[in-house]
Amino acid sequence: KHEAKIKSLTDYMQNMEQKRRQLEESQDSLNEELAKLRAQEKMHEVSFKDKEKEHLTRLQDAEEMKKALEQQMESHREAHQKQLSRLRDEIEEKQKIIDEIREYKLQLEQEKLTADYDKLKIEDQEREMKLEKLILLNDKREQAREDLKGLEETVARELQTLHNLRKLFVQDLTTRVKKSVELDSDDGGGSAAQKQKISFLENNLEQLTKVHKQV
Repeated sequence: KHEAKIKSLTDYMQNMEQKRRQLEESQDSLNEELAKLRAQEKMHEVSFKDKEKEHLTRLQDAEEMKKALEQQMESHREAHQKQLSRLRDEIEEKQKIIDEIREYKLQLEQEKLTADYDKLKIEDQEREMKLEKLILLNDKREQAREDLKGLEETVARELQTLHNLRKLFVQDLTTRVKKSVELDSDDGGGSAAQKQKISFLENNLEQLTKVHKQV
């Protein structure tokens, strides 16, 4: 809408300028006509100098015509000056309106740019906060990964220790069972009880190993 109004005012100013030029051309034409009349008057004065008395009436008529034309020219000049003054005032007023519209438009554009800048600034701050959170979260993940790695190594060492203890326990248990079998070789019922006890201890050891691995 502002651009359309500015264009309309510009066209109006151009129209007023064209009218001003037309008035100036009309004034120039009248000046030229007056100059011709003056030249004719001078020619009449030179040509009929010897017949001044005879042509006195004509000269008077020419003088009256001259005065009439001068009055007409003066009237046209005053009207032309008034019209030019009015046109200048209108052009200045329209130019003032155009300047006000342009200033208002620039103010709106500046306010929009300021709002866009503030919005981008807020979005940039939010991105920085998200980036800081992501960096902090990544640091925590790295720390957790390091802690988990240490825990895995600890569990692996404990499992190896448990495996070694289980192996020693089985060896010791086997040695004791062999000794017990040799001592109780005469008692058939004792051998069956000893085997049942060994099976019970092995089952308990297997269950402890599974629980430790789950942990």
